[in-house]
Amino acid sequence: MRNLVMIPAMGCDGGLYADILPRLSSVISPVTIVADRDTLTGCVHQVLDQAPEKFIILGTSFGGRTALEVALAAPQRVEGLVVIGAGPGVAADPAAGMRRTERLRGTEFGSVVTEMADMVSHLPGQNGEKARSAFISMAQKLGGAAMARQSAALSQRADLWPRLGEIACPSLMLWGREDKFSPAADGLKMSTGLPHGRYAEISECGHFPSLEAPEETADIILHWLQDNTFI
Repeated sequence: MRNLVMIPAMGCDGGLYADILPRLSSVISPVTIVADRDTLTGCVHQVLDQAPEKFIILGTSFGGRTALEVALAAPQRVEGLVVIGAGPGVAADPAAGMRRTERLRGTEFGSVVTEMADMVSHLPGQNGEKARSAFISMAQKLGGAAMARQSAALSQRADLWPRLGEIACPSLMLWGREDKFSPAADGLKMSTGLPHGRYAEISECGHFPSLEAPEETADIILHWLQDNTFI
């Protein structure tokens, strides 16, 4: 059975994938690693230190960006890549990212979490409110210090668009059509820049497909695993 390393989004833990794990774990061996260093290079080392020797990597948002960096850093170990809602470009506004980091470190942790919760979910969707509540709960457990480090790492991210061609393993870009954090158009563009890229989109879904549309998310991942003979 192949190994699947799952990297949650900023502020999240393994609960981000709880609704899809029952189906995935029957065909693949999953492990969740919460990356929480203050640079993406540090996050890459953190993941590689804890991951099996060979693995498929899946990440959402901050975790998706970390997964991209891992695939570039250790191509001999990464057998497949799934990115959910995470583009390869630089931070649109690094200064805003650092302000968020300082707010998380200070007295505004709760306000930042609420602001993010309102953006991550497509509230008109069937599970929008559920996703919003789940994010708040996970963020409160993870805490402001860890989220501040994750925010700092994201704020300093480099431009990976020119390097996408280096990722030779099968790759799946999975997006919610209503994603407010990372445009679905970026996922489609990424899939065309990867040698073995595929794009899948879920309608009426925001930034966290595994929470908002777990059955469809699991179906897409399972079909991709099967098509690439991982299962």
